Amino acid sequence: MSVNIHLYLDVDDLKSPDEADRIGTAVDLVLKDHGIESWMVVRVLHEPPSLTASSEPYPIIISGFGKWSTRFEHDIKTAIHTAAPHARIRLDWGFPDEE
Repeated sequence: MSVNIHLYLDVDDLKSPDEADRIGTAVDLVLKDHGIESWMVVRVLHEPPSLTASSEPYPIIISGFGKWSTRFEHDIKTAIHTAAPHARIRLDWGFPDEE
């Protein structure tokens, strides 16, 4: 069964613009690995160093969301914390069909 989701990701407490750029590369790779890169807008900010990613305005259609979301969360957190162990990650799901 497929579900429509909105995905929101914020990463902050980064130490430098270079670190933000490395996080941007890591996030892009995870999104590509999960086949959702074309549905996401990723913004790397240098002042203050941070990253945001969002599927807005259109939802992502995911089949097997329960299993997929667990794997995605693990992969994105691992990629970010490998590049910046001190980074603060906020990941949130929205379900537009339930609104």
